Amino acid sequence: MLPTLATFTTLFVLSHGQSWVPSGDLPVDFTVTFSAPAMVYNVCNQDFTQSARTISVDTRGVAVTPGETANDPTAMTITGAAAGDMHTILMVDPDVPSAAVGTKEKPLVHMIITNIANADPTTGTALVPYRGPMPSPCSGDHVYHYLLLKQAAALNLTFGDLPDYTPDCTNHDLAGRCLFEVANFTSSNQLTPVGYVTMVAATDGYVRYEYVNTRGTSEAEACRGLDGYDPCPTSPPSGHGVNVMMSVSTVMAAVSCLLFMNFALF
Repeated sequence: MLPTLATFTTLFVLSHGQSWVPSGDLPVDFTVTFSAPAMVYNVCNQDFTQSARTISVDTRGVAVTPGETANDPTAMTITGAAAGDMHTILMVDPDVPSAAVGTKEKPLVHMIITNIANADPTTGTALVPYRGPMPSPCSGDHVYHYLLLKQAAALNLTFGDLPDYTPDCTNHDLAGRCLFEVANFTSSNQLTPVGYVTMVAATDGYVRYEYVNTRGTSEAEACRGLDGYDPCPTSPPSGHGVNVMMSVSTVMAAVSCLLFMNFALF
């Protein structure tokens, strides 16, 4: 029986994902909770209002804003783990716009907590404390991946060991974080994915405010894409847009081939 067009396309797209992204149902439920405060950010000649709300990142693709998730999570909950299991939590961003900082396969690290005991993340060791989303203006949506990894044994790792997993990182300020080899990290330390959630964020008023007031970015650059300022470039600086177009073109070519086969047979 020939596969349907939708099935074929889905399988093709999934096969071209990051090698470190878990697939299928995982045995442990994992939730990251944020309590967003009500805020107003005055930047780019306007007020950006953020409402107070509680956010539970408990599945894939939860929409958030950087301002809402700027502070540490108020809770991280692990449910369904076996008694005695130890875990690591890894948070990464593969959508950074600079290929010198992160790529789809070697993302930028935002958090690493190891040696979590009794399904209680507060018992773990924070090798990289939580760093909230900060997607640069005009860089589009960023997907932030949280991987809950089961340990085979206690890990004897320190922050000083992390550069072993970032050999291509040349940014001293991001040592141990940029171009992180997730697959190498998990295999070398015998880590198995048992839980996985993601959140999606794009530039908001908080990001623009931070870029202008703490990073020294010019208002003209931080406010690009808004009314009264220069538009965003037509293609992302990282070349991600080229990669997406190539992937779509390849998928369409494959789909055309499948359609031709169906017509030829019937």
